[in-house]
Amino acid sequence: MRLAPLMGLPGITLSQTTLRQNLEDPGTQWRSLSMLIERLEPDAAFPMMDLSVEAEALGCDLIKPENGSFCIADHPIGCSEDISKLRLPNPLRDGRLPKKLRVIREMSRHLDCINVAYVTGPFTLAGLLAGATSLIKSVLKNPEFVQRLVDFSEAVIRIYINALVDSGADMICILEPTAVTLSPHQFSTHSARPMQNLSESCPIPVIIHICGDSTALIDEMIGVNCLGYSLDSKVDLPVLARRIPRDRLILGNLDPVAIVAYGETEQIRLETRQLLHNMADKENFVLSTGCDLPMDTQMGNLELMCSLARSHFGERMARQLDRSV
Repeated sequence: MRLAPLMGLPGITLSQTTLRQNLEDPGTQWRSLSMLIERLEPDAAFPMMDLSVEAEALGCDLIKPENGSFCIADHPIGCSEDISKLRLPNPLRDGRLPKKLRVIREMSRHLDCINVAYVTGPFTLAGLLAGATSLIKSVLKNPEFVQRLVDFSEAVIRIYINALVDSGADMICILEPTAVTLSPHQFSTHSARPMQNLSESCPIPVIIHICGDSTALIDEMIGVNCLGYSLDSKVDLPVLARRIPRDRLILGNLDPVAIVAYGETEQIRLETRQLLHNMADKENFVLSTGCDLPMDTQMGNLELMCSLARSHFGERMARQLDRSV
């Protein structure tokens, strides 16, 4: 795997649909994804990123704009007693989980590339249930409550992962953006530990994605025994790469908005080539975006990024073959 941009939403432009249609109708989402993947030919494909799906399956009400990300309307968990009222979801029945499973089944049936399924990370899901600001305050004031809610979130995610595996996913990507607010010690306790549990119990490879500047957390992230790490454009990837074991993948980390989505052609060419050059000695490097691409990403920009990656890795493979002859 050499090229795996975090993309899905740009397919909406190709299918001329809305974000809400794609997030609520699996047939529409698969049509958008298939058009995008056929056009760009990545080594790994992702569905549309949606951090609300597990929380909705637990009973949270959502705000669903036509062309904006779905978000939680209320946060039902305020104390430990509230956790007791929650019930583990059935992925075949509750909320939009069955619809997400159908998208993964379509990807598994029809794609030749690696099929990666998203799940919300344990601390992030806890933040959606309790409110991120409230949860972060509770890390200091009431860590027992936080731990209990994170443990429940881990159980929810494990059930969903098992259903995604049964639906044909080749790989799981855990999205844990809220954890970037934690100190290394807090991250180790409330995010890395449950992610390690999920990775150990998962029968297919797991990668971790954390938004923002995760530089201070990299050692704790490495402590999670998984296939690899997807890092945001906020980090100095060549520097952090020196600390990541060679048997773990490093995905990243072109700026998804300023560079790939809306950048000028020469800017994209320069930034992509520079990153490929700086990471040229890392056999475990996978060119990707630092985070999810917006739906109005300029398609020519994305095509240029992918073309430069294929050219770079093709030339490197040719040099390696020449040296072996």
